[in-house]
Amino acid sequence: MQRLDNGRYAYPATTSDIAKLLRLNGFAVTYDHERGERIQVSHNAADAWLPVLAFAQSVLANIPANIISTIIMQYFGEVGHKEKNLHVKFVVTSSDGSEHNFEAHGPGQEVVEAINAFQRSYAG
Repeated sequence: MQRLDNGRYAYPATTSDIAKLLRLNGFAVTYDHERGERIQVSHNAADAWLPVLAFAQSVLANIPANIISTIIMQYFGEVGHKEKNLHVKFVVTSSDGSEHNFEAHGPGQEVVEAINAFQRSYAG
């Protein structure tokens, strides 16, 4: 997260809603910074920035392979995500400690398809 001049860290405006959806789907959610250190910011645009997410590969093995795209569709709706330019970044840490980073920016449907392809690579 970017540290602002006031010493707080900028989080995308979608952060709280995405965290709630993750919790509703059975995930424990933590933040890198305490509540008082965070500020949610919005870019006045049609783009949607999602918070950076981190998962352990052992967690991904026990959940649907498309959990991130599912969360996106729950947040924006089945059609709504297609009308947005999405900015998504997450990291999967394997049991051996290696990290596999995903980052995509672009039309919602293309980003969701890229997420699903990336996650299928962990499903075996």
